Parts: sequence; C-alpha cells; structure tokens
Amino acid sequence: MAEHKLSTAKKIGFTLGDYASNLYWQSMSIFLMFFYTDAVGLSAATAGLIYMIASIVDALADPVMGSIADRTRTRRGRYRPYILFGCVPLALSFVLLYWRPPIEGLWLTLWMMLSHIIFRFAYTAVTIPYTSLNARLTSSSDERSTIAGYRMIFGVLAASTVSLCTLPLVTRFGGAVNSAEGFTWAAVAFAVVATAIYPLVYYIVREPEEPETEEPKLGFAGHWRAIAPNRAFWVLILCTCVAFIGAVAVGDAMIYYFRYYLNDAAAVGDAYAAMSIVGLVAIPAWVWVTKFIGKRNVWFAASLWGLACLAFFALVDIRSTGAMTAWLTVQSVGALGLSFTFWSMLPDTIEYGEWRTGVRTESFIFGLFQFFLKVALGVGTGLFGVLFDWVGYRANVAQSPETLAGLKWIIVVLPAIGTALGALFMLLYPLRKGTHESIVEQLAARQRAEPDMLNPSPAS
Repeated sequence: MAEHKLSTAKKIGFTLGDYASNLYWQSMSIFLMFFYTDAVGLSAATAGLIYMIASIVDALADPVMGSIADRTRTRRGRYRPYILFGCVPLALSFVLLYWRPPIEGLWLTLWMMLSHIIFRFAYTAVTIPYTSLNARLTSSSDERSTIAGYRMIFGVLAASTVSLCTLPLVTRFGGAVNSAEGFTWAAVAFAVVATAIYPLVYYIVREPEEPETEEPKLGFAGHWRAIAPNRAFWVLILCTCVAFIGAVAVGDAMIYYFRYYLNDAAAVGDAYAAMSIVGLVAIPAWVWVTKFIGKRNVWFAASLWGLACLAFFALVDIRSTGAMTAWLTVQSVGALGLSFTFWSMLPDTIEYGEWRTGVRTESFIFGLFQFFLKVALGVGTGLFGVLFDWVGYRANVAQSPETLAGLKWIIVVLPAIGTALGALFMLLYPLRKGTHESIVEQLAARQRAEPDMLNPSPAS
C-alpha cells in the first residue's frame, strides 16, 4: 500500500529526479530553438517544424511506454529499474542532440530531426516510469500537492542552472553565444550532472510492495478501455494542452527578445535566475493556498494572474533588461501556479478513474498525459517558429522594426488565447475540494470489503 505520510527525506530523494530531468528539459525548452537557428543555421520555420515533428513522434511512444511500465514486475520494482539503467543512454542522446555534424543542407536537417527523436525516446524511457512513482508513493491528495511543490522547486532550480550556465559555457568552449561546439560541451556538462543524480533517486526511493493478489496485466487496448470514462483526466488534458500551446511562445521567444530587442543576449540568464528565486517563494505559496481553496480554484487564480501580466506587456513597451526581468518574474508566478496545479491534479485522476472503472492505470495515465503535453508543446513551438519566420526573422542580423513588433505580439496573443481557453475548460473539471478525499475513502472501503467477500465468515 502507498504511504499516506512521507518523510521530508523521502520527498527530497524522489524529487531530486526532477532536477536531473529538468536539466535536459529546460535546456531543450529555453535554448534548442536558438541552437537550431543561430548556431546550426536553420530557418525559424524549419527549426520549429523539427521540434514539432519530434515532439509528436515522441508523444506516440509515451502511452506505449506507460503500458510497458505498468506491466513490468521485477524484484527492483515496476519503475525504478528504468531510472537506473536508462540514465546513461539518456545522457549520450542529449549530447547528440546538441552536436552539429560537418554536413549541410537536407542531410543536416534530417540529422537534427533524427537526433532530436533519439533523445526524446531516451527521455521518455526514464521519465515516464519516474513520474509514475508519484502515484505509488502516497494516495493522499495533500501529500501529492506537497510533492508537486518539491518537484516544481527542483525544476525551477534546474531552470536556473541551465539559464545561468549555458551561455557562459557555450562562450567558454566555443568563443561566442551562437557556437555549435560550445553548445555540445555545455550539453556534456549537464549530462554528467544528471547521470550522477538518477542512481541516487533509485537507491533512496523504494516502491511500495505489490499486493498479494496481483493486478491483471492489461494490454494496450485494455488500458484505453479503462481510461475512456475518466472525465477528470480528459478535462485536465484539454485544459493543459490549450494553455501550454500558447504559453510555450514566451519561453521560446525570450532569448530572441533579449538578443535582438534588448541587444543583450547574456542577460537572459540573469532573468531566468531571478524567476527561479521568485519561484522558490511562489511555489510554496501556491501549495499553501491550495490547502484552503483547492486545486481547481488555484488554476483559475493562476490563469487570471497570467492574463493580467500579458495585458500589461501588450500595453507597455519594455526596452530595458531590468524592466523585462521584472515583468518575467511577476509573470512566472502565474505560470508556476498552472504548472504546479496540473502536476498536483494528475495523480488524483488515477483514483477517479479507479473509482469509476475498478481498474488502476498509473503509468498509462502518466504516459498518455505526457503524450498530449508533448504534442501541445511541439505544436506550440512549431507554431512559434512558423510565425516568427512569417514576421521576417533572420538569424544573426539586426531585425527590422516589423519583425520585433511581430515578436512582441506573438509573446502576447498566443499565451492569452491558451490561458483563457484553459480556464474556461477547467469549469468542467469534476474534482472539487474534498471530492478526491471522499473517493480515496470509498476505494479503501472497497478494498476492505473484497477480502470479506472472498473469505466469508463461517456460519455459526
């Protein structure tokens, strides 16, 4: 049985994995488009389409990996072996992601797409089992909120590490912020750190013992039948996808905004570091607020915060790095609220589905969720690349006023539409404050009743 109350040491031991995973993910989110356009020399549209295609191909593997992990049974557990044995291939694939071979034209484009897909598959093989551990460690909604907070904090720390260290490492090893060789060596540095962390997670965290009566091993079709009636899951998917298709534009655009709009590419690292510092306060604050108003209402509050920040950015022409850093830190409070909330809500949908169907599907739900999330992020990045190319972007030259104005409106319009639609769809989410706790109690009552049904008391 999953523990209801976890020690702080166990929470930290588990969520350390988010620091390792986010060294990879945040690097890809913040710098990969820039690497493709300004270091490799691809057009913004081509770079965006590579990112989108790789994301969609990768996403197709997520529910398959989830189904495989759900059916895995070893003496080391269901999920932990993937973390231990997958971390080295993941590190090697990350270095390949940032390696520019001495080829040009179509072959270069194909290589960049292939290396991206290889990395995505390796990342999925580790992170789907890792995130699935979350639901097995505890069935308490409050504890899951706390774990989500820890995960977000380590994710923010990783984002700070990546943003502060990447361009200095690139410049140190390559001589300029757009050096392909410099990006390769920066990738090596992050891969070494991440590979050292994953085995620690493996040894610190232990999976709960499997029940004596083994759960049926569902096939792929069986997983789909089990998840189809899970309204909470599908609503959360819809809200998250529309919100993140838009929100990805802010992350993709920042290094371009600092380099070409503010003429200070190096300052983007300081901006992300400031966001990280604010995040260390904002995330515990969201965890605290959740205890009083519930996760669904936190989503609404974070959405309103984000829309207000976007309205300010649309109305004010920010021309200094200090002012832009200040805006980003304030805006990040809302973005972190949404990220914290969907990672906190997701494990709750597992019990909701089990309550509806009698079948528990942990890894498949996490895998399917990451499928849709990666598709959304890929579509968002692809859309950003196409729009950025459409407004006239050309790498490593001064941009026209029309291109810079177009960049600003991409930053505003896409996130505003996504955030508003996400809040609207969240009205359909069935788990209000207290609902999940009631469902967990009903499931526990079912489990207590099942042995009595199988072993009735002898007649007196």
